[in-house]
Amino acid sequence: MPSPVLSRRTLLLSATGLAASPSLASATDNPAALITAIYKRASAGKGDSGGQFVWLRAKSRPRWLSASLTKLWNATDAKVAPDDIGPPGFDPVTDASDPLVRAFAIKVEKNDSQRATVAATFQSHNSESVTVRYDLVRERGAWKIDDIRGTDEGKEWSVRKMLQDYRS
Repeated sequence: MPSPVLSRRTLLLSATGLAASPSLASATDNPAALITAIYKRASAGKGDSGGQFVWLRAKSRPRWLSASLTKLWNATDAKVAPDDIGPPGFDPVTDASDPLVRAFAIKVEKNDSQRATVAATFQSHNSESVTVRYDLVRERGAWKIDDIRGTDEGKEWSVRKMLQDYRS
């Protein structure tokens, strides 16, 4: 019969090896988790709170956005006249000026170790289905939004492009 000390040490080494295993690490290292957290909050209550908590206030941006998108957004805000509304001019999380998220589904469309694209599809006003895509990057071990993209009347939009165009 093995000694209890040996069994505990073997168990500890096995647990350490499992924690370092790529398959288990990927279960907790999922780029969809960031976007799921956003839509859980946006759909809470009546679902009309939108996603302004992600991007509206400069001090909130680093939690959700990549360093380069945060820097671009802050620089763009600095160029907006005090009585003006800068880009994007709507809530990109809900692709609407009047946000509503009733139900949502998150799907990872592309994923490698440093970049991912995640689609959020949700029901909006009149049960309209809306899809917003997030380009994510890994920074300091965490997934961050590097762009938010969607379509409006068949025309594609990108938050990053809107911010860049405003500064030009």
